[in-house]
Amino acid sequence: MDPAVILTIFLIISILIAIAIGANDESFAPIYGSRIMNMKQILILATIFAILGALLLGEGVAKSVGGDILLIDYDLEGIEQNAVVLTILISTTIWLILASALGLPISTTHATIGAIMGLGLLLGGGNGVDWGTILGMSMWWLLSPIVGFTITYLVVVILNRHKIKHLNGFQDFERSENRYALIILVVICITAFSRAGNDCSNAVGIVFGVEGDLNLTALLAVTGISLAVGIVVLGRIVIKNLGRMTELRPSTAFAAQLPTAAVMLIGTIQKIPLSGSHMLVASLVGLAKASNAPMEKGLSKIVAIWLLTFPMSAILAIIIYFPINAGF
Repeated sequence: MDPAVILTIFLIISILIAIAIGANDESFAPIYGSRIMNMKQILILATIFAILGALLLGEGVAKSVGGDILLIDYDLEGIEQNAVVLTILISTTIWLILASALGLPISTTHATIGAIMGLGLLLGGGNGVDWGTILGMSMWWLLSPIVGFTITYLVVVILNRHKIKHLNGFQDFERSENRYALIILVVICITAFSRAGNDCSNAVGIVFGVEGDLNLTALLAVTGISLAVGIVVLGRIVIKNLGRMTELRPSTAFAAQLPTAAVMLIGTIQKIPLSGSHMLVASLVGLAKASNAPMEKGLSKIVAIWLLTFPMSAILAIIIYFPINAGF
């Protein structure tokens, strides 16, 4: 197959993945749920930070996904590397579409890495995957939702005690909430910035890992724009749904978003692919528990799809690798 055609296919699928990721980006859900900004204002901010985050923070995580996990000597083992890349991109896209059709949130990071692990095991056995890197990443994957839940729960308890002790009457309460509205806006922008830098790795990381001569800056710019397109076209649905997951005010939105912003920023700087969805959902659960507030049904389905993502994306990659490889 013509290398230019192969590269074009890679880029088109990467753009589609980036649009799908943007469509599932719920970073601004607390802003919507607490009624600080309207949807038009949210989409403008989300677009700006999606592009900036991909450009300024995306390189490190993209290289981690593309170059640090899959350990295959293509020349020595006679493996067609383009077939491997195409398999990972297509399997990730299919899993995203299936999960979206079921109306369930999914970690694109986990889907991408699950596909990489599946092919690594198929083609290289136990030595086809860098298990040390996987272990290091998995510690973050396990700890980040726990951190989100715990910190949010504690912050909400502290905020409630502060309000009872120091706020007298409706005017004091309103002034306090107005201050938190400004703070949460800054925190959300930090989250969206780091989230875009982290998420873009799922769209372009594996392409960069194999096609190392690509202009990564241009690739990240296109990815950032694609993320923004996904947010504008379909992202508003996810933002609305998650924003209504539990009762939110500026102060409680701040409590829910604070751990997500901190962990996503630190993880992205450390070049670790993370799931912002896991963090925020866990934080909202912590918020609901601390506030004794009701939550929408369906949390068990969300947890189930999280647990299934790694094995299902790995199996899917293994299955579709054979017909794709036969085409080369």
